[in-house]
Formats: sequence, C-alpha cells, structure tokens
Amino acid sequence: MTSGQNPSAGRSRIILVVALVAVLAVVAAVVTVVVSSATYSPGVRTLSPKIQVAAGSDHVDPYAGLVIRVPEGWRAESGELVFGSTVMSPVAAADDPSRSDGVVLVGQLTEDLFDPENPDNQLAALALVNGMGQFLLPVPGRPVEERIEPLSTRVGDGWSVSFRVLPTVPQDIIGPEGALVYSAVVGEGAQRFWLTYVSRPGDGTMASPHAEWADEIVERLRPSEAYYAPLGPGESTAEPA
Repeated sequence: MTSGQNPSAGRSRIILVVALVAVLAVVAAVVTVVVSSATYSPGVRTLSPKIQVAAGSDHVDPYAGLVIRVPEGWRAESGELVFGSTVMSPVAAADDPSRSDGVVLVGQLTEDLFDPENPDNQLAALALVNGMGQFLLPVPGRPVEERIEPLSTRVGDGWSVSFRVLPTVPQDIIGPEGALVYSAVVGEGAQRFWLTYVSRPGDGTMASPHAEWADEIVERLRPSEAYYAPLGPGESTAEPA
C-alpha cells in the first residue's frame, strides 16, 4: 500500500473491501475498474477444468505485468484493488443465476502479503490461503480436505494450497457444505505472483469449480511483453563492458 493517498482513494478501498466480502454473500461484483477485458460468454460447467480454462480468453493485467487466462464463463477486470490487481468473477446466466458464485484475485506478491525476504513459495501460499480465507469468509469454521500441490508456470515454479472450510455456527455467508479456499504463489525474487480463489459450495458442484481448475489458471500465467519490471537493488540498465 502506498502512503499519502487522498480521502477519495481511501473511500474507494473501503468500498472494495465491503464488495469483496459481499460477492460471497450476495453474489455481487467486486472491483473498481481501471482496465476491463471483454465479457466472456458463459460456458458449460460440466467441462473438465483443463477444457474450461483452455476455452477461455487471455486478459492482460498491466499492474502485475501478467497475461491471465480467463476461463470460459468468467470475466476479468484490473484496477487498484485492496489485494491484487485483477479480479475474476463468473458471468451471470439468466437461466441459471446460481452460477454467479465465487471470486478469483490475482496480483504480484508484495510485502503487505508476505515477507519478500522469505523465498519459500509453499509457505507463502499457506500464509495467503489462511489470511485470504479469513478475510473473504469472516465466519467461524474448520478446514478439511487440505491439498498441497507443486506448480510450474512461465513466470516460475511454486505451490498451491487449498482446503474446504466448514462453518461451525449458522450464518448467511456459506452453507453447511462449506466453501473452497485456494491460494497459489509462483515465481522468485521480485517477480513472484499469487492467485486466490474462493467459492461456494466447496464440494465441486456446477457453481463451484474444483481446486484443479484454479491450478490450470495458475499454470497458464505468463509475462506480458508490454510490461517492464522495475529494477531491483544494484541493477542497472547499462550495457556490460
């Protein structure tokens, strides 16, 4: 987060926090749009994760310098979010409003999310999945069916961690079947990226893709050719002698 922001920017970020939580409670939109991709036509949710992701379209996140594959039936928008720089949500279908459920956040791993001096992507993914789960699903619950998987991408290797959270008290955000919480961290050094996916129900029904679906998105991440990463400490643009 940068300091010295004006009150208007502060209010915008507060609105985004409320909206991010609301998307899981009332299936609302969750973004202040700066750069918007096209709306993609809904796909059939019975497709395999690989086919559904492969059938999607690419979205360029100019803030993270990433090309992100948007699965069939989802849309992506980029801007100054509370966490990350791209948000993806399902495209609502008039004949099946239950499909509009879930949110995907993507961005560059920054020090407000994880210690940049710690190179352990598995530990970063574990910290992120717990932190984002508590933020996006502010309900008492217990994790079950934990899953940890290695990932390989064009922006570097990493790990994904996911689990299903079962509520321990009655509330209006998630049902007794629980919700899926997923986070992945890939890359190295100053070029590390993360993706978090939260959706309900967590049992992989039509309205809720499996964790493997999110793995497919992460594994298709690639650098944007139009993006120039900032120089790190001690780096120079001068040609070697």
